[in-house]
Amino acid sequence: MNIQENITKFTNLEDDDSLSSFMGYTAQQSHNVYQVFYDFISDIKPKRILEIGTALGGFTDFLKIITDDFNLNTEILSYDIYERPWYSDMVARGIDVRVENIFNENWTDVKQEVVDFINKEGTTLVLCDGGWKIAEFNILSKYIKKGDFIMAHDYSYDNEVYMNEINHKIWNWCEITEKDIQESSIKNNLLPYNQENFSKCVWVCKEKK
Repeated sequence: MNIQENITKFTNLEDDDSLSSFMGYTAQQSHNVYQVFYDFISDIKPKRILEIGTALGGFTDFLKIITDDFNLNTEILSYDIYERPWYSDMVARGIDVRVENIFNENWTDVKQEVVDFINKEGTTLVLCDGGWKIAEFNILSKYIKKGDFIMAHDYSYDNEVYMNEINHKIWNWCEITEKDIQESSIKNNLLPYNQENFSKCVWVCKEKK
């Protein structure tokens, strides 16, 4: 698949337009994300993907398209707290979209069904892209197993890097930095994975060792 030929809309940060599209499916993502994740999925071949924050759904659809292109039979489970009319169409396309809050009131834990999903046999990829990415990452990183990956969107190493290298160049938001996840990364033995590449689309990526 030629990724660049299938990007149907590019972000325009000068006009604060953060939307991009792949094959007509619109996402709140930098257009850089498509090639980066295509190569990533090709490398790790996940058995399942857990996504927090379905939103417009375009990025989720993109993941479904490319995992099908690789014949991976990847199980995709995406959660959001707001119902949107296009979710039923996504379900019809084979994506498990659920509208519910999976975290407890104190943001200290997550529903057991989510833990069970992560801990199925084979590589799990966890994507934190909901309303509080710091808490999502720090909670879910407790449950991933060796060889799994956990990621979070709107990431910059720190605010200085964001202002000098990212803002109005790659992306106009920073919602999570390295210091926010440093403790959980050390505690759960998470090491950076190809971070230079993922910084092109403002995602942090760590692998459980």
